[in-house]
Amino acid sequence: MDTSEQAGQVLVGQLGAAGTDPASIQELNLGGVIVMGDAVPAAADGTDDVESLAARLEETQAALSAGRDWSGMVSVDQEGGLVARLQEPLTEWPTPMSYGAIPAGTDTGTGAGTDAGAELARAGHAGMGQELAELGFTVDFAPSVDVTIGAQDPAIGARSFSSDPERVATLGRAATEGLLGAGLLPAPKHFPGHGSVSTDSHVTAPVQESSLAELRQRDWLPFQELLAGDQYTPMVMMGHIIVPELEPEVPSSVSAPAYEALRGLAAPTDGAEEGATEGYDGVVVTDALNMGALVERYGADEAPVNALAAGADLLLMPSDLTGARDAITAAVDSGEVPAERLTEAAERVVTLLMWRDELAETLGQASEEEKAAAGVGPSDTNAAETSRAVSAASVTVVEGECSAPLVQDSLQVTGGTARDRARFTAAAEDAGLSVGSGPVVSLLGGAREPGQADVVVALDAPFGLASSLASDDGALVALYGRSPEAFAALMDVLTGEAEAPGELPVQVGEWPAGTGC
Repeated sequence: MDTSEQAGQVLVGQLGAAGTDPASIQELNLGGVIVMGDAVPAAADGTDDVESLAARLEETQAALSAGRDWSGMVSVDQEGGLVARLQEPLTEWPTPMSYGAIPAGTDTGTGAGTDAGAELARAGHAGMGQELAELGFTVDFAPSVDVTIGAQDPAIGARSFSSDPERVATLGRAATEGLLGAGLLPAPKHFPGHGSVSTDSHVTAPVQESSLAELRQRDWLPFQELLAGDQYTPMVMMGHIIVPELEPEVPSSVSAPAYEALRGLAAPTDGAEEGATEGYDGVVVTDALNMGALVERYGADEAPVNALAAGADLLLMPSDLTGARDAITAAVDSGEVPAERLTEAAERVVTLLMWRDELAETLGQASEEEKAAAGVGPSDTNAAETSRAVSAASVTVVEGECSAPLVQDSLQVTGGTARDRARFTAAAEDAGLSVGSGPVVSLLGGAREPGQADVVVALDAPFGLASSLASDDGALVALYGRSPEAFAALMDVLTGEAEAPGELPVQVGEWPAGTGC
């Protein structure tokens, strides 16, 4: 490739934006596209029109791979919970925090091993990945291996598995393995850790006040265990967090010391120098370059050039694809960015895509017995059953009755969205309950929203329970999801058919992590 072609190869554009039609993709030599919610067509019944989407992705992939020996990157942010660009009729998944709420040894009825959370994280992400792969996706920018600090964390919250770094590392590895087992490239995110800052990088650049020693013990531990482990992690996402001890006032996505720190996590520890770059040799992708954290500091074409120069290999969602391609080309031609840096990035991206093609081919040729023996591919149960198993194993009673029924023949529901209440009502009726009278169940739709009722249920992050009140014979419940399967699992707890087995994966008010029945 010439310089301009290499510049296009390291760019990922937002499908539907300028530069992502088939002709422009080939003209730019684009590396890939990402599908956001506005690119997903709606069917007549209001669900996602996945058939039309699959046809568009096939057309897009044909343009991305034209004249190449490898396929292009067709990517999406699909984590489960609130971050799910694709919804019905695909399986809906509870929040990633659900996996962190599952105590090791929980009997899920799915054949999970002694670490039920990890087994379900692997199976859940394999099921999610398989559905995405069948539509033509090759990359899922997941999982989030950010370690949340709790209610002070505005951006990650229930997207995090836990506030325990070791638990995040274990579940992040399982989720990564699940996606790889379905033939998708994962991208654990957001180094240097977005769960321990109190500002959202979608709006402005967060400043990480913790020392490097503290970061190594908390935020960086999941990344280190992923990069230094036996299972190769082919890609990692770099966030826009400012770490003053690395480089003051500079977001990590455009900071050379941040890339050196990330790659150095996989370097040998004995005698390794501080900031050693040897170690991790996979692709480092930036978080979206059109986010507020960068827009407020850099121009549309300046941000991708700075990120590439700092050490990024793949540049996600620049504001202007053609402008970014031309700016990178000009920066290399002028010597502002060494030509070797662009070539290194393009080679890593192409290697990544070839590696994924070989993985997908191997999986396609393997028998179900071979997949099972290798521990890859989706679980024996279907995706909806796995989704319900996750919610059933994670639902947590934070305070109140644990073993007695919380409702009898009828109940009332308040709060949440209209869809939340409709799904709750359908689950209640399926459980043989009538809706309209009796104990009141309040659904908390926001992460920090409080409620007062006989039973208060937090649907996503559980932080609102800290300022909520339940009746003496009621309960405060963390559900960590709002899928039909989650509401079905909730009904089993409300009617006394099942005891809530989950434990808080993060401190909520005065209740420490580990609180539960």
